[in-house]
Amino acid sequence: MIEYLPKPHGKNVGVGIDLGLKDGIVLSTGRKVENSRVFARYQAELVVAQRANKARRVAAIHAKIANTRKDFLHNETPKIADAFGLICVGNVSGRWLQATNGKSAADASTGMSRNMLRYKAMARKARFVDVSEYLTTQTCSECGALGGPKGSAGLEIRAWRCGGCGSVHDRDVNAARVILRLGCQALAEGSSTDPESVPR
Repeated sequence: MIEYLPKPHGKNVGVGIDLGLKDGIVLSTGRKVENSRVFARYQAELVVAQRANKARRVAAIHAKIANTRKDFLHNETPKIADAFGLICVGNVSGRWLQATNGKSAADASTGMSRNMLRYKAMARKARFVDVSEYLTTQTCSECGALGGPKGSAGLEIRAWRCGGCGSVHDRDVNAARVILRLGCQALAEGSSTDPESVPR
């Protein structure tokens, strides 16, 4: 069993977080924060401005999109940082998501989400751990067996049953639970790369 130092906010509970597209932030508790979908709200307006070659209007809309996304995350991330003494986040590449998913990845703002969670956790003296996401959606969070949906086709499968123990998983919640377990292991082994995350 891993023991954590008491935190100023009195929380020693850990949480794993899977950052994604459909739900921007998925917690190992089962809570989901749907991504802001800001781009979709302003897309039609942006297209009109671009077709009319209104450079200032286009820039203003892009600024509004960026600020709205930022405000959304500034509202959501403190709730997580306030509630948990250990925050483990999957290190999905925002650039890779953007390259493969375009506008929906931009709306998810995975890089911004991770950065905000990191500095808000540290400001509250909580630990923050980056965790490799490799195979987290395919690994059973109950028994550790590898058998979840694979490949690009697996991204469409939202729930699956473990062939090892029979547990039924929501894909993203399961990934968040595996991320939490891996983060705890990293702390126990002292292998966390974040100096604020290493047990003292």
